[in-house]
Amino acid sequence: MKRRAFTMSAMQVSSSPAFYLSIIGVTVLCFISVWDELDAMGPAYGVYYYFDIFIGLTMFKKLVVLFAALPYVASFCSDWKYQYLKPVVIRTGAKRYVWSKVITCFLSGFLTVFIGVLLFCLLLLLKMPLFPSEDLENIISPLFSPLAEGAFPLLVVLAESFIFSLAAALWTVVGLAVSAFIPSHFVAVTTPVIASYILEEVTKLFPSWLNLYLLTRSADVLQQGPLISFVYFCFVFLLFAALVGCLFDYQVRRRIRNEVV
Repeated sequence: MKRRAFTMSAMQVSSSPAFYLSIIGVTVLCFISVWDELDAMGPAYGVYYYFDIFIGLTMFKKLVVLFAALPYVASFCSDWKYQYLKPVVIRTGAKRYVWSKVITCFLSGFLTVFIGVLLFCLLLLLKMPLFPSEDLENIISPLFSPLAEGAFPLLVVLAESFIFSLAAALWTVVGLAVSAFIPSHFVAVTTPVIASYILEEVTKLFPSWLNLYLLTRSADVLQQGPLISFVYFCFVFLLFAALVGCLFDYQVRRRIRNEVV
């Protein structure tokens, strides 16, 4: 029954045009964000240079979060509005219902951004090299620069895209959790963008290893090399997503018990 609850949620995403359109939207947004630089500089600087520009543009990063939220973040609002919640919970159980929602929301947000960014990079690779032939150390982030000199240099882009996508997925779960308190489609979709901006700004006051802005950009906050840093980034975003998921669990159970309307 647990697998059935998750399978139903996953099928809901995979059969939704919004999922595929959001992936395309992320790719198009990547191109828009670097179009002026592409036009001015051409292919000489390589794919990673343009990828890094995109990651560093705050406005476009927030729009990516919006695309990540579109496929599934408002699913609870629909269940509540059309009175699907209690019949589904009766069949699957509250715990399975809640965590299938959380996991599906996280994965759909992650895949939307990860696939969209990779499409952007792969399309650029058709026209330019991955890295420039000179000044490599001045372009690649210090944390993952050893990977650029290895047998599979594309790992640099894959690793940074993975972390960036995990961050976007976290914010989609925040939107899902807030939707349990305020079951509005507009609130659900816009909350990830607002929350990501506010919490990234707030955590700039914290030590660098808790600064969500730096973690999203794969900054070398631990000084422990690429592998340990990568595992740490994954742990932080997954932990925060699980904690927010617990908040969603709490509020959904209250609604099931008719403690809120």
